Amino acid sequence: MDLNRYHFTFDPRKKGLRKILGDLEADVMEAIWARGRATVHDVHKSLDAADRELAYTTVMTVMSRLADKGLLEKRKDGAAYVYVPAASKEEFTRRTVGTVLSELLDDFTAPAMSQFVDLVGEQDDAVIEALAKAIEEKRRRVDSDV
Repeated sequence: MDLNRYHFTFDPRKKGLRKILGDLEADVMEAIWARGRATVHDVHKSLDAADRELAYTTVMTVMSRLADKGLLEKRKDGAAYVYVPAASKEEFTRRTVGTVLSELLDDFTAPAMSQFVDLVGEQDDAVIEALAKAIEEKRRRVDSDV
């Protein structure tokens, strides 16, 4: 999955994937990640079951656009198209978070790091310990490369 093909906005006020995807895009991706692969009919049926009145063509358009953006792969399967995620939810999340953090560090290095340390400091000891371990592992890799 090439995130350079996907232009996203970041809205920190929203929850979960909605921070980076639109509401319907997030619902479609969640439905496809849950199934592993799906047709428009499959997704429309699962979203319709969630008490949403969506036109089939709306779901088809969103899925087609997600494929154009590189988040889904569209494969011909008989008379229908089957969509599969270009990356797992975990991989998509990891790459997107990496892109957001990278852009923040490029433009706002000192305040981004300061805020990150402050926020991690407000977490429980396990989160702080995990960060310390990750930093130590990175230092070891850098030292071994020198």
